Amino acid sequence: MSIAASLLRPGRLAAAALAAILSLAAAPSHAQDITIGEGIALGWGQFFVADHDKTWQKQGLTPKVSTFASGRLVLDALVGGGVVIGTAAETPVVFATLNGLPVRIIGTLNRHEPFDLVAIKDIKTTKDIKGRRIGYSQGTNAHLYLSKLLKQDGLAWSDITAVSLNPGDFVSSLAGGAIDGFIWTEPHLSQAIAQGAGKFHVIRSEGLYSTYSSIITLQSTIDSKPDLLVKALKALIEADDTIKKDPDAAATLTAERIKLDPTIAKSFWKRTNFKLALDKPSLVSAMEEQAKWAVDNKLVRPDAKLPDFNNVVVTSLYDRARSE
Repeated sequence: MSIAASLLRPGRLAAAALAAILSLAAAPSHAQDITIGEGIALGWGQFFVADHDKTWQKQGLTPKVSTFASGRLVLDALVGGGVVIGTAAETPVVFATLNGLPVRIIGTLNRHEPFDLVAIKDIKTTKDIKGRRIGYSQGTNAHLYLSKLLKQDGLAWSDITAVSLNPGDFVSSLAGGAIDGFIWTEPHLSQAIAQGAGKFHVIRSEGLYSTYSSIITLQSTIDSKPDLLVKALKALIEADDTIKKDPDAAATLTAERIKLDPTIAKSFWKRTNFKLALDKPSLVSAMEEQAKWAVDNKLVRPDAKLPDFNNVVVTSLYDRARSE
C-alpha cells in the first residue's frame, strides 16, 4: 500500500482532521484594526495609558491613533469616518444629537471640573471680563462653562466679545493680544502662563460645572462591530486599573504625551477622579439640561427638538466588557 493510501485510512484521517482543528484553535486570531481619536487633555488618561501599555494589542486590536485639539474635533472626525471610537465631553454629543447625528456614548472615563479662565492681569476676577474679548470654543463644554460663568456674575453674552477659536489657537491669540483671556483646561493654561512671562494668571471658579469625559462612537459601529468596541472597552478598563494602582506614573506618562510639566499634571490629577463607569441616569439628566440650554439660547437650528438621550447613552457594550 502506498503512503498516500495509508494516510487515507479512516482512523488516520480522523486523527489528522482532529489535529488540524486543534492547530486552528491554538493559532492566534487575526488582530482587528481600530482607528482611535484622542483629545489633548489630561482627562483622557485611560486612552494614553492604553497606548503606552499596549492594552489595545492585548485585546487583539491594532490601533491607529490620531490626536485632536478638542473633543468636538474628535467628534467631527468620528462623524466623518476618520475614527471609529474617540474621546469627547458630553456637550459636543448633545449638539450632535440635536443636529440629528447618531453619536453615542458607551462609557465615561471620569468626572471633574476641567475649566478655568486664564487672563491678563487687569482681569482680577471673573466679573472683570465685562467689555473684554474672551476666547472659547463654540459647541464644546467650555461654551457651556462660559455661559454659566456669565450667569453667576450677572453678565450676558452681550457684555463680552466672545471669540470662538480652535483650542490650538488660544495661547497664541492671548500672547499676541487678540484676546484678553480664554476658557480651557490643561495643558493650555500652563502654556499660556509660561509664554506670558508674568502677564497672565489663572482664575478658578469652583462648583460651576463638572464634565463627563466620554467614550464616543456611532450607532452604525455599535450595530456592525459590537465585538470590536467591547475589546476597546476592555483595553480601557485595564488602563483604568493601572491608573488606580500607580496614579503618579500614569500622570507622568500622560504629561509627556500632552507636553505638560509632570508636577502640574500630578496636581491636576487629584481633581480628575479617574474611574471608568457609565451612570446612565445622571448622564442623561445632564444632557437633557444642556440640550434645553442650547435650544433656549438659540444655539441650534430653529426646528431642533429635544431628543430622547436614553438612546444616546448605550450601556450594553460596557456591561459586556465588565462581565466577560
